[in-house]
Amino acid sequence: MHEVQTSGRRSGAPLFWTVALVATVIDAVSKFLLEHMEVAPPVRIAAALLPLPGNIALMVLILRAIRRLDEFQQRIQLEAVAFGFLATAIAVFVYGYLQKALATGPLRPWLVYLFMAVTYGIGYLAAARRYR
Repeated sequence: MHEVQTSGRRSGAPLFWTVALVATVIDAVSKFLLEHMEVAPPVRIAAALLPLPGNIALMVLILRAIRRLDEFQQRIQLEAVAFGFLATAIAVFVYGYLQKALATGPLRPWLVYLFMAVTYGIGYLAAARRYR
């Protein structure tokens, strides 16, 4: 796979996808351990925290990539992230009230992440279109 050169620096895309793959495998292992293994509470806590380093590494890589963007692209990213964050905050807030009304079940973290990713995408498209 060829790496894209930007201002004499590598793009970091292959590293990102490698870390993302490893983090996903670790997430799956953690989920399996927590759902299918009878282990002592300290081991359960360790299994629950197992995905943390990989996910923090992904966050760092994403922030580094955003810092390498020009100011215009950074502005688009900012608006996309702000839209996704605020839409997710409103949705979680409303969901909490629906839970109190006994209209919904427990909130699933993967659903929050999916909602955030979709609203980020919508925010990105809206910001990109606005500055076209």
